[in-house]
Amino acid sequence: MLYPLVLIALAAAPLALLARLPGRDRIAWGLALIPLAIFGLTLAQAGPVWEGGQIVERIAWVPALGLDLSFTLDGLSLLFTLIITGIGTLIVGYAGHYLGADSGLGRFLAYMMLFMGAMLGLVLAGNVLTMFVFWELTSVTSYLLIGYKHDYADARRGALHSLLVTGGGGLALLVGLLLLGQAAGSYELRDILAAGDVLRAHALYPAAVILILLGCFTKSAQIPFHFWLPGAMQAPTPASAFLHSATMVKAGVYLMARLSPALGGTALWDVTLAVVGGATMTFAAIVAMRQFDLKAMLAYTTISMLGALTMQIGLGGKYGAEGVATNILAHALYKSALFMLAGVIDHECGTRDLRRLGGLRAYMPQTMVITALALLSFGGIPVMFGFVAKELMLEAALETDLGATLSVLAVAAIAVTAAAYLVTGWRLFSNTFLGQRSMAAMQQHVTDPVPGMLIGPGVPAALSLIIPLALLGPISGLIGPASTAIYGKPLEVELALWHGVNTALLVSLGAIAVGVGLARFGEQLANMRGWPAWSRGDMIFDRLIERTLAGATALTRTIQEGRLRRYILVTALAMLLFVGVPFASFGLGAIRFDLDPQLQFYEVLAVALIPVGVLATILARTRLGAIIAAGVVGAMVSLLFVLFSAPDLALTQLLIEVLSTVFLLLVFSVLPVRFESFSAAWVRRRDAIVAAAMGLLITGLVLATATNDAFAPLAPFFLENSLEKGKGANVVNVILVDFRGFDTMGEITVLFIALLGIYGLLRLRQGKNDVAPERVTTAEPAAEPVDTKR
Repeated sequence: MLYPLVLIALAAAPLALLARLPGRDRIAWGLALIPLAIFGLTLAQAGPVWEGGQIVERIAWVPALGLDLSFTLDGLSLLFTLIITGIGTLIVGYAGHYLGADSGLGRFLAYMMLFMGAMLGLVLAGNVLTMFVFWELTSVTSYLLIGYKHDYADARRGALHSLLVTGGGGLALLVGLLLLGQAAGSYELRDILAAGDVLRAHALYPAAVILILLGCFTKSAQIPFHFWLPGAMQAPTPASAFLHSATMVKAGVYLMARLSPALGGTALWDVTLAVVGGATMTFAAIVAMRQFDLKAMLAYTTISMLGALTMQIGLGGKYGAEGVATNILAHALYKSALFMLAGVIDHECGTRDLRRLGGLRAYMPQTMVITALALLSFGGIPVMFGFVAKELMLEAALETDLGATLSVLAVAAIAVTAAAYLVTGWRLFSNTFLGQRSMAAMQQHVTDPVPGMLIGPGVPAALSLIIPLALLGPISGLIGPASTAIYGKPLEVELALWHGVNTALLVSLGAIAVGVGLARFGEQLANMRGWPAWSRGDMIFDRLIERTLAGATALTRTIQEGRLRRYILVTALAMLLFVGVPFASFGLGAIRFDLDPQLQFYEVLAVALIPVGVLATILARTRLGAIIAAGVVGAMVSLLFVLFSAPDLALTQLLIEVLSTVFLLLVFSVLPVRFESFSAAWVRRRDAIVAAAMGLLITGLVLATATNDAFAPLAPFFLENSLEKGKGANVVNVILVDFRGFDTMGEITVLFIALLGIYGLLRLRQGKNDVAPERVTTAEPAAEPVDTKR
């Protein structure tokens, strides 16, 4: 059963609130048993996946539209599910120690469980629309996690950037997925993947690819959307370790890898991914080695690895698929460990600024060893799992079918990135653990944290060493099905530490040598002058938001100036522009004048009196004359309802007319008898033209709708089913309270909310009137004006 895996994580969120009680660290480890149980349940039913198959489950969602909640477990979703739940288990337990003194730990863990459920739903979804629902849920829950410390402006800013960028990309993704489903004839992933040739030849292919990649690039922080991820480091470290190493930021990579067999094989897909991914990888790696904040450094290296994964999907081929799957796992292990270790250092020293750290080897030896293991894998040093993954990345670049130029550029980008990783890793290690005793160590009693806090980073760091030495066989069995899902064809994967002396090994060793040489100048490189602040992505985005808000404010002040005439004029002009122009261009041919041959004289007379009454209302000189003329219009409408067998509507219309007339008479009784003109003649002529155009537009729309044969009329359905299904003979009433009951309830709700708003405004006004103004009296003479120009 697959959907229970998602439901268990989501349903566990309320249990996290127990962390408000004493013993928070033990409660957190108890809660960590839930993702551990999901990990075990996933392995227990993964037998068919190991053999190259998949598990598919469907639940009826919207049967009328042919939509199902489908879930699929194959090699790729299995890999992600194990990473999400395995790393999630360690991070939930770690959070209990890291935030043990925080009264909001329960709320934080609830957000974590909701996010975990959303990620599980995303990677297990077998339908792209189901996937999109969970995709958006990850954006919302990550917003809550990043903005957890909502008292801090930087946390609110980072959360807002994340939500706006990934949410905007989500809208593009939705349109792209809809186009993809339209082109494939199905929204099921199995059908989409089977229709690869049809999709690549379809006219909607370019638009669908661009929109899908836009959504993936924003989620996985590819250039130029990378700036939100460093800002998201304002989240508590457990959230950063989970979201930005193993889960959320890899959602875009997951979707690109998932759709690659169907959408890959064209320059639009392959070259775009290779170029954008390679540029992101290299740029972020260079920026990372110039950071002084531990989490900022790790954030930029995460962006770099996301670029590397994107590039490998674009490079394609057997090694590209193997490299993507292997690097996803390797990165999740060492990066989650490094994030948690950054949290340990911050928790014990009170800072994560490299300029205030140093000499911690004597105080935190266990932390130093775990950090060294994680950094060795991060740097791709031989015998570590990161080295195995880097070798596959180089093989993918060397064996790509995209041409010699892109192959050389990809190899060069990987080499530069690998060297930059070594400089970054050495700066992190040396500035934290080596050198003189730091100010932070002297000011605080710095020691290794409790064992429960080291289990989280210790397990993935140790696995980064144990896997290549003893577990490459079982891990190959996990990577193989995942690589098959990415490649689209069966692959036999045998990971190994040694492939002999080849080009990939020589490039790797050369990058290590360059990185070791540059590490000696790490601080000089970090202190080099960088880009001006105004060119940073987050600053540009902030200015864009500010300009947008300023423009919206200016537009609001222009339109909403407090005069009802202006509001009506703007609304009418907007409708004429966005509805009238298209209708005049394409819809006039749909209008038909089908006069009823049995039309009676009194019916024509009643209809003719309506425009006469309208003109009389406009031309009336007195208010009483205008009221009487308007009443004629309402009376004739009521008569038409009577003539066409709708007495209930006629009675309702007549009642409204009587009440409106009485109300207008009461209001106008305190106003002058005759109308006065306060507007210029040209304004009245303009308003007359706009009003006439609106009248013609509405008339045309009504005629086109009433005489259109493109759709079956709804009236017969209501007439046939009103009594049988709605249990009422009055069709109009049954429509209001049954067929369109939710619409009616919504309208009543809106009216009730408006009533509450009016009541609040009246109470506010009454409260202001109840406050008597202070009377200020003084016996002193008024002060002489002061000359401020001297």
